[in-house]
Amino acid sequence: MSTLFRTPSFRSWTASILHKPHADRDAVCRQLQRLGVEISTSWPELPEEAKQSNVVIFDADSGHDAQFPWSIDTHPMPMIALMGSEAPGRVEWAIRRGAIAHLSKPIASSGVYGALVVATQTFAMRKASEERIAKLETRLACRPQVAEAILLLMQHQGGTVEAAYRLLQDMAMNSRQTIETVAVDLVARKGGQDAGRREA
Repeated sequence: MSTLFRTPSFRSWTASILHKPHADRDAVCRQLQRLGVEISTSWPELPEEAKQSNVVIFDADSGHDAQFPWSIDTHPMPMIALMGSEAPGRVEWAIRRGAIAHLSKPIASSGVYGALVVATQTFAMRKASEERIAKLETRLACRPQVAEAILLLMQHQGGTVEAAYRLLQDMAMNSRQTIETVAVDLVARKGGQDAGRREA
């Protein structure tokens, strides 16, 4: 069965709730307690310790950027917005602030579990996508070094481009590194050797 469809447990998780004392906050707390989640509440600002939380639940109606101990372009954990207003500006701000799930006010006696599942799964998929993109960008940035490493191998070993690339693949596999890492290392070593000869 796919991990996406396993019934997740949030027992022993920690949740930081940024919301003033209110019946909506109390309703969220009761549901989290039933799920075995450890809760901390704060207002008007999240404390530094919130950075260690598994999830942050925040009031999108009265929220503003200065309440968070991290920048607006940083999303360190899954975040759930509590929203009573559908004003476009409030919705846009909640999304920019990192909300990937929401609960509509007034908070009912259920709904928190579903919001947690959506937020945590979406957060995990987003992180995985960011990692894949970063790897692709690294590979793309290293293409000139890969081409140069292939030329070096052709000069040293002889043979075709295909044979040199297979050799580079074998070197990467044997050293348990990526082709790009091996290529950068080869080019750097060649550069060091050339510099040594010039100094001599």
